Amino acid sequence: MKLFLSLFCLFFFISTANAYTISPGPIKKWGDPTLGTGATISYSFMLGGEECDQAVCSPLNSFMPTGFQQEIKKAFNAWSSVANLNFIEIADDGANFNTLTTSGDIRIGGEAIDGPSGVLAHAFYPDTHWYFSAGGDLHFDSAETWSIDSLIDGISIFWVALHEIGHSLGLGHSEASKSVMGPFYNPSLNGLQADDIAGIQYLYGANISAVPIPAAFWLLLSGFIGLIRLRRY
Repeated sequence: MKLFLSLFCLFFFISTANAYTISPGPIKKWGDPTLGTGATISYSFMLGGEECDQAVCSPLNSFMPTGFQQEIKKAFNAWSSVANLNFIEIADDGANFNTLTTSGDIRIGGEAIDGPSGVLAHAFYPDTHWYFSAGGDLHFDSAETWSIDSLIDGISIFWVALHEIGHSLGLGHSEASKSVMGPFYNPSLNGLQADDIAGIQYLYGANISAVPIPAAFWLLLSGFIGLIRLRRY
């Protein structure tokens, strides 16, 4: 059975040369609205008991195995490894969904969405308006069986988090044949694919530390190579 990853199945193309999509209407991203500029984004884990968009939010530790936080952090790191993004975890203040809050830009919690299978999780596109604090929020379906290591015994926390964080950052679903941002659960893709990377770099630019150093720089250093050679022991 194919499992849907998100309630937001959107196909608004930004370019005929790419399969990735972005949020509909005006482009929504964190930080400077200029395309290709980076952002620092906070996130927090909801405490549980808050009003959610469909029901009462649950804390992830009430239905996920030990170690779920590391899997979600690994997903954030995957996006920041290819794009000019910096993620910071902060404490959640326990405010209800879509109300004024000092919690993270992206709040992560659980919600009873539609029972086992079907929709595994959903996320909201970025929105920095003060009256819409739900922008970026991510809810995992509390009815699913979640897994860290086994893809046979449960749904991969890392893979679903990787996909949904893409929505939280402003990406829609992709029609690329192999893409994490495709609309269906496909854990055979164990990391971001070329189309995912193209989409996120369109919004936020490349990871600055990953930009190659120009060859001219190495030519400049060539006359001083003896000064920077590593000592061998």
